[in-house]
Amino acid sequence: MMACRYLWLIASACLTTALHAPHRRGATLPRRATAAYASVAAESPASADAPVASSVEHVLAADAPPLVLADHDVAPLAAKEALPPADAPPLADAAVAPVEAPASSFIDRHPLAAKSLSMGITYGLADTAAQFFGRVAHGEIVPLALRLRRGVSLSLVGCLAVGPLLAAWFDSLERLVPGKNKRAIFARTVLDQAIEVPVMISIIFSLSSLAEGHGLAFCLAKIQSKLLKTWRDCVGVWFPVQFVNQGFVPLKYRVIFQAVISFFWDAYLSIVSHA
Repeated sequence: MMACRYLWLIASACLTTALHAPHRRGATLPRRATAAYASVAAESPASADAPVASSVEHVLAADAPPLVLADHDVAPLAAKEALPPADAPPLADAAVAPVEAPASSFIDRHPLAAKSLSMGITYGLADTAAQFFGRVAHGEIVPLALRLRRGVSLSLVGCLAVGPLLAAWFDSLERLVPGKNKRAIFARTVLDQAIEVPVMISIIFSLSSLAEGHGLAFCLAKIQSKLLKTWRDCVGVWFPVQFVNQGFVPLKYRVIFQAVISFFWDAYLSIVSHA
């Protein structure tokens, strides 16, 4: 009996020493010591071991430092908690391109049609003004059918020829001489007056004459007799206008701007062409 008590005291002392020893990071109580303590406690009588059990309970009740898991044990747990659920939808790409707002205006949805129609309406109104001027200033009496044919033909010239050509020409000028500095604006204006103006004058003279029933010989004769004078007058009027147009008007509105100013110029062209 005494031998069992001595063995129990020795086991209790070992357990107390293990509990009071400095804890290493990630250290735990050895399984063999725990099993030995459990077996001795089960074999010893409860009446003989009461003082020892009370001392052991006192030791266990002491504020022992908490056990701390090692980094290699904590890191996998943290990584596992950070992972999204298996059934979670995939994250969207952060670099998603912004959705462009749909075009609202007619010129944004149909740029070529808007520019062509603007030139066609301008040419028709300009020819109507020119006919009115001819009747008031010179007393011209023209049959209604001929007046309608002349106005419709010039409107078609503006809508089907001048408008699309001007749109393509301004786009080409912007690609050829880009920029908003004075040098680029001046270069685009000079190219416009040197190339586009004589071509447009010739197109207007030819197509309007053909639409009225004249032949190619009549068209060539009109161009030879009136092109240089009309071109000279055009440069005097359109050079400052085109400088403003190329420098301050956005590209998509340049044909519209020219159509507004062209009302007066086209009325003059119609008067010269039918003189």
